[in-house]
Amino acid sequence: MNRRPDYSRRTKRRRPSRGYSFPEVNRIAIAGRLVQDPPLRWTRKGVPVTNFIIATEPEIDPSVDEETKREPCFVSVVVWANQAIQCNKNLSKGNSVLILGELQSMPNYKPERDFYPVQINAQWIQYLDAEIAASGDYGDEQSEAQ
Repeated sequence: MNRRPDYSRRTKRRRPSRGYSFPEVNRIAIAGRLVQDPPLRWTRKGVPVTNFIIATEPEIDPSVDEETKREPCFVSVVVWANQAIQCNKNLSKGNSVLILGELQSMPNYKPERDFYPVQINAQWIQYLDAEIAASGDYGDEQSEAQ
């Protein structure tokens, strides 16, 4: 009797362990300058949110010709809850920040041609400009989940 395999009850096969494993880590640290003032919006559930873009300058390597100079990298950041309010209040175009967070796919985006845009979901923000740090509103609190 020739039976066809039943794929509906297929279980996930695991590769044999080779004595090591890698955890799934989604953490990113990035520092840069704001390209725009962070606008404050509210979700339908009343949660404050802001999005902004930071520009990072590549490290300058003196051994590399100026013709091969790398362009700045522009990164989209989303900030939630009280931290979004603090960013809107204290940050403006040109301010320097250090952001710790995780990468996430941009919501409501339909990928075309195998391009998947990502943004940083900020969980911790440190203001790097002296005038903001001197004001007492540090912004280095953790963001709540949306």
